[in-house]
Amino acid sequence: MSEFLTNETLMLATGLLLGAILGSFLNVCAHRIPLGQSIISPRSYCPQCKEVIRWFRNLPVLTWLVQGGKAKCCGIRIPMRYWLVEAFLAMAFGLLFHRYVQAPDAGQLLSGCFFVWCMIAVVVIDMQTMLIPDRFSMGGAVLGVLVSIAFPSIHMIHSESAFLGGFAGGLNALIGLLIGSATLYWIGILAEKALKKEALGEGDVKLMGCIGAFCGWKGSLFAIFGGATLGAVLLVPAMLLGRLRSGEGNSVDGISWGKEIPFGPYLALAALLYLLGIRPWVDAWFDSLGWILSGR
Repeated sequence: MSEFLTNETLMLATGLLLGAILGSFLNVCAHRIPLGQSIISPRSYCPQCKEVIRWFRNLPVLTWLVQGGKAKCCGIRIPMRYWLVEAFLAMAFGLLFHRYVQAPDAGQLLSGCFFVWCMIAVVVIDMQTMLIPDRFSMGGAVLGVLVSIAFPSIHMIHSESAFLGGFAGGLNALIGLLIGSATLYWIGILAEKALKKEALGEGDVKLMGCIGAFCGWKGSLFAIFGGATLGAVLLVPAMLLGRLRSGEGNSVDGISWGKEIPFGPYLALAALLYLLGIRPWVDAWFDSLGWILSGR
């Protein structure tokens, strides 16, 4: 067992395999949850001809590539999104499992895997339906606080006392939850007054509770402003291109000026960027800002 836990290759392979499998399951959840269907039963089936998909034609990542993005039963086109979700989850889990070899921490590994899975589910569902299910936002926020109490190390809190460590972890998660939700709520209120129409949905505010609980107040603030920046970088060029192509700015690939666009996916992607890559730099920036403001 110890050899397995210290073997980088095996840990990486385990993360890749588990991520791909859970990515396939995420695709099922993203399709069925908005429809109010069970995610357990029935087995996976073709939405076109209703034929049950055999296990050897439902292999994560590989099946889409081998079949050229088409269903074997009736030839219906399978959206590339399914493959992208499985591939991204595989790579993200592989990264988290590989990190575990360098710094063994079961809490960070388990919470990181859940958070990544949850955020990608939000991205997919919100893009499709303009809704964020409460089980991911509110449920994720509650779970984030509980996980922070059990594993305070996810907030970089290390204490010899389990009670003090758990208390500090839970408090950190609660502060992140409140600051993230409250900040986005007030931004939404001010934007609504300025634009004379609703600017943000309640689902986005509740999602920030989940992000804050897992990432703390620094991560939640980064997700808000990083998500806004990410959305602008991705959407503004597409809208400008649409105006140039149409000559009227009506639309391009369903994106148009003045059209309602989900903000949740960009919040989730910014939170993943924080958790998986740039957390040390973001935290260091906030810490340096604190020193400057204190005059030290």
